[in-house]
Amino acid sequence: MTTHRTNLNEYSKLANILEELKAISQRESKRHMMDQHLTPSMLDLLEDEIIPMLENELDYEPSDDELGYGSEPPLSSKEVLADAWRQHQELHS
Repeated sequence: MTTHRTNLNEYSKLANILEELKAISQRESKRHMMDQHLTPSMLDLLEDEIIPMLENELDYEPSDDELGYGSEPPLSSKEVLADAWRQHQELHS
Protein backbone atom coordinates (compact mmCIF):
# COMPACT_ATOMS: atom_id res chain seq x y z
CA MET A 1 0.00 0.00 0.00
CA THR A 2 3.04 2.27 0.07
CA THR A 3 2.81 5.07 -2.46
CA HIS A 4 5.90 6.72 -3.86
CA ARG A 5 4.36 9.96 -5.03
CA THR A 6 6.83 12.80 -4.67
CA ASN A 7 4.23 15.54 -5.14
CA LEU A 8 2.54 14.84 -1.78
CA ASN A 9 3.16 17.27 1.03
CA GLU A 10 4.80 16.02 4.22
CA TYR A 11 1.50 15.95 6.16
CA SER A 12 -0.02 13.66 3.51
CA LYS A 13 3.05 11.45 3.57
CA LEU A 14 2.73 11.06 7.35
CA ALA A 15 -0.99 10.27 6.99
CA ASN A 16 -0.07 7.53 4.48
CA ILE A 17 2.60 6.19 6.83
CA LEU A 18 0.06 6.08 9.66
CA GLU A 19 -2.32 4.04 7.50
CA GLU A 20 0.52 1.67 6.61
CA LEU A 21 1.46 1.27 10.29
CA LYS A 22 -2.17 0.44 11.11
CA ALA A 23 -2.23 -2.15 8.32
CA ILE A 24 1.03 -3.69 9.57
CA SER A 25 -0.37 -3.88 13.09
CA GLN A 26 -3.59 -5.53 11.89
CA ARG A 27 -1.77 -8.09 9.74
CA GLU A 28 0.68 -8.88 12.51
CA SER A 29 -2.10 -9.26 15.11
CA LYS A 30 -3.80 -11.89 12.93
CA ARG A 31 -0.70 -14.06 12.75
CA HIS A 32 0.02 -16.80 15.23
CA MET A 33 2.61 -15.70 17.79
CA MET A 34 5.21 -18.05 16.32
CA ASP A 35 4.63 -16.64 12.81
CA GLN A 36 4.79 -12.95 13.69
CA HIS A 37 7.51 -10.87 12.07
CA LEU A 38 7.61 -8.26 14.83
CA THR A 39 8.50 -8.84 18.45
CA PRO A 40 5.62 -8.54 20.92
CA SER A 41 7.23 -5.42 22.38
CA MET A 42 7.46 -3.79 18.92
CA LEU A 43 3.81 -4.59 18.21
CA ASP A 44 2.82 -3.15 21.61
CA LEU A 45 4.87 -0.04 20.91
CA LEU A 46 3.11 0.43 17.57
CA GLU A 47 -0.39 -0.15 18.95
CA ASP A 48 -0.06 1.61 22.30
CA GLU A 49 2.23 4.54 21.57
CA ILE A 50 3.29 5.26 18.00
CA ILE A 51 -0.07 4.94 16.24
CA PRO A 52 -2.07 6.85 18.89
CA MET A 53 0.55 9.62 19.04
CA LEU A 54 0.56 10.05 15.25
CA GLU A 55 -3.24 10.02 15.15
CA ASN A 56 -3.33 12.66 17.86
CA GLU A 57 -0.91 14.92 16.01
CA LEU A 58 -2.50 14.46 12.59
CA ASP A 59 -5.99 15.13 13.98
CA TYR A 60 -4.83 18.12 16.02
CA GLU A 61 -6.77 21.31 15.51
CA PRO A 62 -5.64 24.31 17.56
CA SER A 63 -8.17 26.23 19.60
CA ASP A 64 -8.85 29.93 19.04
CA ASP A 65 -6.78 30.71 22.15
CA GLU A 66 -3.81 28.77 20.78
CA LEU A 67 -4.11 30.66 17.50
CA GLY A 68 -4.09 33.93 19.40
CA TYR A 69 -7.69 34.86 18.63
CA GLY A 70 -8.77 34.90 22.26
CA SER A 71 -12.48 35.47 22.59
CA GLU A 72 -12.83 37.36 19.32
CA PRO A 73 -13.01 35.66 15.95
CA PRO A 74 -10.43 36.61 13.32
CA LEU A 75 -11.18 39.54 11.04
CA SER A 76 -12.66 38.92 7.63
CA SER A 77 -10.82 40.15 4.55
CA LYS A 78 -13.42 42.92 4.15
CA GLU A 79 -12.79 44.09 7.71
CA VAL A 80 -9.02 44.06 7.18
CA LEU A 81 -9.31 46.08 3.95
CA ALA A 82 -11.76 48.56 5.52
CA ASP A 83 -9.42 49.08 8.47
CA ALA A 84 -6.40 49.54 6.18
CA TRP A 85 -8.32 52.07 4.06
CA ARG A 86 -9.40 53.95 7.19
CA GLN A 87 -5.79 54.10 8.39
CA HIS A 88 -4.65 55.23 4.94
CA GLN A 89 -7.19 58.06 4.91
CA GLU A 90 -6.18 59.16 8.42
CA LEU A 91 -2.51 59.30 7.44
CA HIS A 92 -3.17 61.38 4.34
CA SER A 93 -5.69 63.88 5.70
